[in-house]
Amino acid sequence: MNNYFKPFKILMLAILAAILFTACSDDDDVNISDTLSVQLANNAEFGNILVNQNNQTLYFFASDVTGESNCNGNCAAKWPPMLGDASDLVIASNLNAAGFTTITRADGEKQIAYKGWPLYYFSPAGDGQLEAAGGVTGDGAGNAFFVAKTDYTVMLGKQVVEEGADAVTYLVNDRGLTLYAFANDEEGVSNCTGGCANAWPIFAGQDNAIVPSVLNTSAFTSIDRSDDLGPQMAYNGKPLYYFVQDEDTRGNVTGNNGTFYVLTPEL
Repeated sequence: MNNYFKPFKILMLAILAAILFTACSDDDDVNISDTLSVQLANNAEFGNILVNQNNQTLYFFASDVTGESNCNGNCAAKWPPMLGDASDLVIASNLNAAGFTTITRADGEKQIAYKGWPLYYFSPAGDGQLEAAGGVTGDGAGNAFFVAKTDYTVMLGKQVVEEGADAVTYLVNDRGLTLYAFANDEEGVSNCTGGCANAWPIFAGQDNAIVPSVLNTSAFTSIDRSDDLGPQMAYNGKPLYYFVQDEDTRGNVTGNNGTFYVLTPEL
């Protein structure tokens, strides 16, 4: 009888071993996918975008222009933050690790940021269930959330820039530094030269500007100047400037004085 059951026992042991091997393999897969990482994924509409280890798209929020997260409560339910510490993040070799930093949210949680922009996922139903891998359905929501990219030429910031007024959406560079227009400029011509240009450094011109999806790429042009400061970027013909007293601090709008003013685009 023992000989009769011997093949059966061998078969059962083999099945058990296969089950255990599969379980271990599954555990390994879970451990890999649970390792927080960020990489570039090519999207047919947006080009290279930032995604996590599960190919879930990451987003920037215009209202975070100062570098602090302003998405909490119900907002955070729909836009879950990418929680974690940048020092623990596994970063793809084709990304600049120095661009990733850690901020502390209002609730004390750590959140990962890129170029100073806190990073978020998108949960369409606000129930914690993230959009499908590779999805970009959150882009452009409220004219405020945009797929996270490494190569934006211009971004959008949103905050109160005049005391007592409502928040406005305005142009900033890829790191949240405010861009200004000059009331005395003519279309496609900068009249800010000499000492003026020292106080109001130009935003250097670039061809084929990469901008958030709610902006018209063709509205951004590169214009020539009368001095040797080089080409300057313009929006709808209005040359764009920084302000030295903003002190390279993201979200500063100290130059908004009427003659120079933050530039609110057509959305």
